Amino acid sequence: MAAIYMRMLGYTVTLTMHGCNMFLMNNLLQGPVMEDPNIRTFSAMYKRFFTVWTMFLQIVVASLGLTSDYFTLKYSNKKEPKWLGVIRSTKNRLFAAVLWPTVFLVSTLFWTLYHYDRSLIYPLFADKILSSTANHILHTAVVPLVVWELVFQPRSVPKSHAVNVAMLTVYMLIYLFVMHYTYVEQGIWMYPVFGIAYDTHFCFPLIITAIGVMLFTYYHMQWLLTSIVWGSQAKIKK
Repeated sequence: MAAIYMRMLGYTVTLTMHGCNMFLMNNLLQGPVMEDPNIRTFSAMYKRFFTVWTMFLQIVVASLGLTSDYFTLKYSNKKEPKWLGVIRSTKNRLFAAVLWPTVFLVSTLFWTLYHYDRSLIYPLFADKILSSTANHILHTAVVPLVVWELVFQPRSVPKSHAVNVAMLTVYMLIYLFVMHYTYVEQGIWMYPVFGIAYDTHFCFPLIITAIGVMLFTYYHMQWLLTSIVWGSQAKIKK
């Protein structure tokens, strides 16, 4: 029973952290800073950034998790309604199939490129609207939050990964479409590294392939960790 309270703590921290960060970011996207054309462009399409997609997905998963755990406690001495099982299974599916691998992709890819050459992923004008704290919330703090979920959410390795892999593949194809559509629509790449790669032609598919490999590596990594943390079905039931 203690695990459910630890999960609820994690969900509350997630929602509070991202909620406050969004509030502060929206306040910064006002006033004289909007005279910068780069900031205006960012403001117009910030919802298309993969980091923002990941943030919103983490908010959705935390909201579903907090709701399901709250009502699990409420119905602890009663028969659970069917909708509660649907919420719980949806949260678990989104977490395993999409959130875990994308969080690790966002963090590792961002910080690798940032320390190599920040202009590839995080132009200097971004400092005007994203503080160091906000940056770490988006690209660093997201990792311990999903690890927290893995540690306190009992689960076992699925017999088949087909549905999860299909969901992750569709999710990434949708994002690639959005990214390319933005380039066609506005003539810019949201992340400069893709613009450089696109100009060299052969590098672009290599980068996309490498990102795909990273995603599916991170996806399978969670199950190795799950087997270490939770082990057998007997331990999960206990």
